Amino acid sequence: MNKDLDNLVLSLKDEMLKEISEIIKFKSYKSTPAKDAPFGVEVKKALDYALSLGIKYGFKTKNVDNYAGHVEFGSGQKVFGVLGHLDVVPEGTGWSVDPYGGVIKDGYLWGRGSEDDKGPIMAAFFALKAVKDFGINPKGRIRIIFGTNEESGWECMKHYFKNEKKPDWGVTPDGAFPMINVEKGIVDIEISLSRKPSSKNGSLSIISLKGGEAPNMVAQNASAVFKINSKKFSTNVLNNFKPSNGAKINFSIDKDRLEITATGKSAHGANPSAGINAISALLDLIGNLDLDDGEILGHIKNISQKVGYETDGKSLGIAGRDEMSGALTVNLGLMEITPKKMKMVLNIRYPIFFNLKMIKKQIEEALKGLKVSVGHHHDPLFVSPDNELIHILSDVYEDMTGQKAYLIAIGGGTYARAIPNAVAFGPTFPGHESREHQPDERISIDDLLMISRIYAQLFYKILS
Repeated sequence: MNKDLDNLVLSLKDEMLKEISEIIKFKSYKSTPAKDAPFGVEVKKALDYALSLGIKYGFKTKNVDNYAGHVEFGSGQKVFGVLGHLDVVPEGTGWSVDPYGGVIKDGYLWGRGSEDDKGPIMAAFFALKAVKDFGINPKGRIRIIFGTNEESGWECMKHYFKNEKKPDWGVTPDGAFPMINVEKGIVDIEISLSRKPSSKNGSLSIISLKGGEAPNMVAQNASAVFKINSKKFSTNVLNNFKPSNGAKINFSIDKDRLEITATGKSAHGANPSAGINAISALLDLIGNLDLDDGEILGHIKNISQKVGYETDGKSLGIAGRDEMSGALTVNLGLMEITPKKMKMVLNIRYPIFFNLKMIKKQIEEALKGLKVSVGHHHDPLFVSPDNELIHILSDVYEDMTGQKAYLIAIGGGTYARAIPNAVAFGPTFPGHESREHQPDERISIDDLLMISRIYAQLFYKILS
């Protein structure tokens, strides 16, 4: 460890926290495209702010059509990339602080993006500032790339790398320490049905249903609206129903209109068993109601049977694991019913030796009568333990923390897949709480500072 460089990073603490707090204030989740803002105005503002800091501190900067941008330090042909993202998932409900306030209290920095991924990528940015200010003669280039569409499609990276050469190697501070060298395949399976006129024989007509915020989030909220067709309608089922996953069910009746809401617990789609899926609970309840649309009711019952509360894909016939990457997971992330259609999205994380074609075929068999298509997809990632990058990261991590480095396999997907020879390196330390994609997302100030210290030593090692 270079102690003088480490002290320089420590001296930047207050400035770093101030700027991370500021960038959290942008509500940078994907929204309606606007002029020069492909993912929405707030996302563009976050990118502009990050690049303005690059200019302020004397880095080379580039904005690639507001899809992504970078700051760069050093010279030479070989480029080490640090890929992070400034977009976030929607805040959801259940916060005790303003999710976009950038609040600093109780030793933590709070807000959507504080952990995933604004805080960590800006900690890496200030590490690069420290290395630049330290005055070394760089033997290579460090490029910090700011993405803006990581949470909802990666169109930012696709566009950026159509215009810019990929780094030769790199990391992303969007996973966990010590390092992640295996990432499962990730696919959104879209399931849909065009609705036909109903029979009008049931006591309820389903008008609409909406659940979930994003495919890669466990659905915290879901609701459905019905028209009451008969005076024989009874609330017995509603009063006695108890979801097996512990979700809360409420309903209200206004004349001939019934509304049912389900409330669960959000979690990252890579770990769906950590959450409580509101959609699953709502579908389970609806399957016990007297609907006039027999086709929709039949499909809802089948979905409840084949997907339901499960997160392992067992009843879909796709459960399994491999030794390298662990078990397959399934998250019912989105569902919508309108008068014209029914649509749902399953976010599946599959082991690196599994076959996507066979997964899709089995789902088609399990959910017959529904259209099944492949949406957003990322192939699995594997970097050999013998790779030079792994050895460098291990040395830096062990030197800075005093702890033994080891390799991790995850179901999450990171920008490490976007370039060759890359892994996720941080930000979550072993045994530390992670609040990404959850209410009251936050990150320890001590952890943020340690991330920046580790990255500064990494950059110094690569450039020296």
